[in-house]
Amino acid sequence: MASQCPKCHQPVDEDYICCAGIEFQWQCSQCKKRSRGFAIPFGQCPLCGGKLARLNGEGPLPMENIVALQEAFQIEVNAHHFYRRLSEAVDDPQVSDFFQNLSQMEREHAEELNEKYHIHLDEETFRDTDHPLPQPYFDHLCFFADTGDLHRLYNCAIDLEKGTLEFFLSKAKVLPEGKERELYLELAAEEREHIDILESERDR
Repeated sequence: MASQCPKCHQPVDEDYICCAGIEFQWQCSQCKKRSRGFAIPFGQCPLCGGKLARLNGEGPLPMENIVALQEAFQIEVNAHHFYRRLSEAVDDPQVSDFFQNLSQMEREHAEELNEKYHIHLDEETFRDTDHPLPQPYFDHLCFFADTGDLHRLYNCAIDLEKGTLEFFLSKAKVLPEGKERELYLELAAEEREHIDILESERDR
């Protein structure tokens, strides 16, 4: 029988865990500021843009039960911001719209996880910052800005999607049967779809 989320009091499907009240702590490697949140765009300090290290988590469930979900959600949030940056970086309206649509798709994936697992995010997660993108995203955008090579830009995006696909598949390979493994396989299928979309648009 489905349980109830302690925060919004909506039913939680028995196939999913409820993440209401779960919060991770992060510390910046540069300014040492501590931040809290389930996911922070690109793992960057909101104050200085430095790299964040996850310290620990707090919540009603053992952290090992939700790290897989946190990692998957972080990737979807990063992809949303990455494609939005690409959309803003190109001059061709058609190409810009294409990357904006991909950005929206990634956000929808993140929002689906948010709804399924009752993460209860605020809009700060989807709000971009002025900080430069970290590796590997930043180099790709710099290359495009310097050369205007659309073909190379598509290939960079495809490489990122392939790397994400390999990450999801490697996680699924070592996990036992269960909802976390199924989550990674589901996300891997979405990455394959994105690769096909990018390759078709590049070739077109």
